[in-house]
Amino acid sequence: MHIHNAIYNTIHKDGISLSRASGIADFLLLYIKTPTLLQVYENTYTITDPSVVIISGYTPYKYLSVTKPYCDDYIHFLPRDTDGFLKELHFPLNKPIKINNHHLIDPIIHAICREYYEATEYVLDIQYHQMMLLMSRIGESWSAEHYQNSHVPYFENLMTIRKKVLADPTKNWKIKDLAKETTLSPAYFQVLYKKAFGTTCLSDIIDNKIATAKEYLLSTDMSVADISVELGYSQVYHFIRQFKKNTGVTPGAFRKSMR
Repeated sequence: MHIHNAIYNTIHKDGISLSRASGIADFLLLYIKTPTLLQVYENTYTITDPSVVIISGYTPYKYLSVTKPYCDDYIHFLPRDTDGFLKELHFPLNKPIKINNHHLIDPIIHAICREYYEATEYVLDIQYHQMMLLMSRIGESWSAEHYQNSHVPYFENLMTIRKKVLADPTKNWKIKDLAKETTLSPAYFQVLYKKAFGTTCLSDIIDNKIATAKEYLLSTDMSVADISVELGYSQVYHFIRQFKKNTGVTPGAFRKSMR
């Protein structure tokens, strides 16, 4: 993953009007935080909520702020393997995606920008993992807004539960308590959850904790024990076992390999 430029929390006090009739050579990730009109090809989008758009190379685009000031983050990047990168995305390019997990996405972008300017020895490996974490978080927002299995009974209740779980990886979630919120038995809750989202609620809980643990390991100096406490584990050994089962390496080995 080659990052060519990365800026966090840019503010234009007088607004902005920018046009790239022929696009640019690399990919552009824009995290637009203020009301904006965006045009990609011939498609025009009115952005009222914080949204991310990834614009592919040589794609014409322009955007105009609706209010002042205008605020965004942006990252110019080019994957080592573009085809492989695109296969791993779970959301469309060149279309804005409303972000419902800002508190998870914001620190990743901040860490990416910081890493870009520090340029450490293993910067390319670190940037790759940070960018893929960011893509996963964006995919979560996309899924929350566009999941097609709305015919599943209690879908809205299940979606509310899923958003709650994904928004707070630090909580020690219990299936029986989540099922109770939907007035379903734990067994039926788990069956419907799997039908609705293609994964189990427990997998969502664990995967979310592990993804957040990776963020902490890459972007902070927190100890493994402190991270386990932050993510709601009662025993650091349980956290280490779960992390290794999910990733194939221990938290300490993961951090060491990225530094």
